[in-house]
Amino acid sequence: MSDPTRRSTLALSAAAAGAAVAIPLLAAQSANAAEGKAEEAGEPLVAELINVVLPIARNGALVNYLFVTLKIRMSDLNAATFVREQHFLVRDGITRATGRNPIPEGKGPNTFDQAAIVRIVTQVVTSLKPGLRVTRVSLEQVAFMRR
Repeated sequence: MSDPTRRSTLALSAAAAGAAVAIPLLAAQSANAAEGKAEEAGEPLVAELINVVLPIARNGALVNYLFVTLKIRMSDLNAATFVREQHFLVRDGITRATGRNPIPEGKGPNTFDQAAIVRIVTQVVTSLKPGLRVTRVSLEQVAFMRR
């Protein structure tokens, strides 16, 4: 075999070996990417608001702040999309509503009235546009400000 022929043979065999290794890796990466997209699209009816700050009051006096992630489940896909797109209006409405009427403190320290939060969030979201219907509001990653 001449030098140019041997070089091209070596180059072709290296490319073939690289392709044999790369194809399974690319297939695994595309499968992982498809799984990630499936997880993201798992709850299309849910609009999530991260790091919402809510004041907590006792007898009308501010005692703490609650930092929470709100997951708002809507009745249909169009409503959920609207709330996700208008999240800044939802956040502003919640801030204004809780500024006027802070969330009552619960029976002990670092507790709160969860029903009041659900009521306020539902009122704010349904007032954005006629026909919006909230089916559930859940609170996650609840944290209080340190004293």
